[in-house]
Amino acid sequence: MKRLLLIGLLLAWFPVVALADTFDDILTQMRAANAKELVKYFSGSVELTLLDNEGIYSKQQAEQMLRNFFNQNPPKNLNIQHKGASGQGAKYAIATYESTNGRFRTYLFLKDSGNGLLIHEFRIERE
Repeated sequence: MKRLLLIGLLLAWFPVVALADTFDDILTQMRAANAKELVKYFSGSVELTLLDNEGIYSKQQAEQMLRNFFNQNPPKNLNIQHKGASGQGAKYAIATYESTNGRFRTYLFLKDSGNGLLIHEFRIERE
């Protein structure tokens, strides 16, 4: 009985750890300004807003746009302000991205696409 309870508790805790790991991995890539690794967390096409550019882009297009953004706005600091989940299993986070050129509000929206959590919407806007 104790073994079943322990297994149940571990299984209930696993989604929280997986969510934290996914967000931690994404934030690590943003802090490193590593567009190539960051887009590995994107779905096949992503709704991307980078300052005044907004649209639905492929991973390759998104990578180039993010690379340009990171080159123009090198990261100094990145902090999650809020994160949560919807009843349908989608996850989101709001973060502040600080660069040498100012502060930006970052929004991430992730859904499980059958292969784990992937970013479906990614926004970076000036604060």
